[in-house]
Amino acid sequence: MPYYNICPHCGSHLDPGERCDCQSKGPEPKQRESADEKKEAKSA
Repeated sequence: MPYYNICPHCGSHLDPGERCDCQSKGPEPKQRESADEKKEAKSA
């Protein structure tokens, strides 16, 4: 028997009694462009 719970929404492993915050957070922020991607966009 595992000593943790699994969130049914995101699959995160949680400690006993811990509540997942995946439903209370807003949408994930977009990742920033890397320096290489910026260079490629400027040179194109």
